[in-house]
Amino acid sequence: MKLNFGGIPLFLCAILSFVCMNALAKGMALQYPIIEVVWARYLSQTVLTILVFNKNLKTIVKTQRLKIHLFRSALLFGATIFIFAGFANLSLAATMAIFQTAPLLVVILSVIFLGEIVGFKRWLGVFVGFVGALIIIQPGTDTFLIASIFPLLSALCYAGYAVSTRHLGTDEDPRTNFFYTGLVGTIVSTLILFPYFQKIELFDIIYFTMLGTLGGFGHFCLILALRKSEASLLAPFSYFDLVFSACLGIIFFTEYPSQSLIIGAVIIVGAGIYTWYRERVQSHNQSV
Repeated sequence: MKLNFGGIPLFLCAILSFVCMNALAKGMALQYPIIEVVWARYLSQTVLTILVFNKNLKTIVKTQRLKIHLFRSALLFGATIFIFAGFANLSLAATMAIFQTAPLLVVILSVIFLGEIVGFKRWLGVFVGFVGALIIIQPGTDTFLIASIFPLLSALCYAGYAVSTRHLGTDEDPRTNFFYTGLVGTIVSTLILFPYFQKIELFDIIYFTMLGTLGGFGHFCLILALRKSEASLLAPFSYFDLVFSACLGIIFFTEYPSQSLIIGAVIIVGAGIYTWYRERVQSHNQSV
């Protein structure tokens, strides 16, 4: 089968957009309560969705699988609040490096909830990936930070979101997924926000609006990329977010990666790519 590489530039644009959103979220989380930053991110996404898809809103809202949408949206909300908590306490690169355990967690959850069969080599890749995470987190040492647990919890929530999305299938309009994740995130964060709300400076409203705009643009590029190229072809390029995160961390927050972070990140990325490769081999063998 001939591969279509046209989606790769769009996929990289999506990743860069998400990384810029993360860097902006980190900056805002240093000034405002984390839940307020999460609220602004989801509120702006919801408003943007309504404005852009206004004519098709009735079609987008309709779904036969509301419970699954609510469940996966709640998981994505959890992933967002934990990753933002990570940004507020750790470097961008460290947070995203630990978060890269998400694809490995998807393997574990797919076995538990979807009954997928995973061979020894893929389990080995998962194990090695978590060794890389431990090198970064360094539990039991003086450099250990309890905040390192936040991106790990975010990765777990996101893995649950990914597995539930697999269960949802491809028969649903992707705009419906986008709408409900924004709506649920807005409602839940609004309910939590009241005791912690801090007055927003006038100029910061622009930054808060940009959170949702960057996230929305990233999702739009992602949808276009997946229409042009296979998800399995694009998957390895997702690790570019580590490179982008490290660069933005250095430029805007003077966060230089430590030796343990670089070693751990390389191990996690290597394990992730190996696990992805074994999954492709298994899929190919099953289709032959």
